[in-house]
Amino acid sequence: MAGIIFALVISVGLPLMALLYSYYKKQYIPFVLGVLAFVVSQVLIRIPILQYLGEHSTTYSMFNATQPVLFAIVIGLSAGIFEEFARFTAMYFFMKQRDWQSGFWFGLGHGGIEAVLFVGISAINLLLSPAAIAYSADFFIGGVERFFAMLLHIGLSIIVLQGVVRKRFYYILLAIIIHGFTDALVGILPLYVPQDSVLIVLEVTIAIIALALFSYSIWTKRKGVLQ
Repeated sequence: MAGIIFALVISVGLPLMALLYSYYKKQYIPFVLGVLAFVVSQVLIRIPILQYLGEHSTTYSMFNATQPVLFAIVIGLSAGIFEEFARFTAMYFFMKQRDWQSGFWFGLGHGGIEAVLFVGISAINLLLSPAAIAYSADFFIGGVERFFAMLLHIGLSIIVLQGVVRKRFYYILLAIIIHGFTDALVGILPLYVPQDSVLIVLEVTIAIIALALFSYSIWTKRKGVLQ
């Protein structure tokens, strides 16, 4: 049960507290735009497309079976393209606040709703289930992963916001590449890392990338790149 409760705190409690605090700090618009960017790009567009292809396209299924590495790269890049363009669109057309804090709240909203949808809802459903104990360790790992994913989205949001503020599109391309590379690793590493250690390798790799990006975002604030 401890693992599920931990996952709930990270995947539901943290985003909810962030939403309330962003409202208190009058930064709720960037937070909500981050939420919408994820929901529109992933829940309403990308995921339905991938589900349709998986159910109706033989070519798609064969590509997955015969070229797993290339397939992981394409799927990873698709996540980067859809999410980063959504991030850019929301910031460019709808987000009037373009300081560092706005980018931070945008990323927290983006990563927060992802955590709620991918881990939080499942954790809530299992909380009172007799089978909850059997899944506790998995949800603990899921909670840790969602925490670092939120840091990752904050870092990516700061990169895209720089592109918007400086009017330099290569920042958006950089965010797409980083995002796509990270997601591709989720599909590639299990092909080469032993099964008994692949989960740890994956989580450590994601954590390193997330911490590097978050550290970069802190650097941009300290250096005054974004005020």
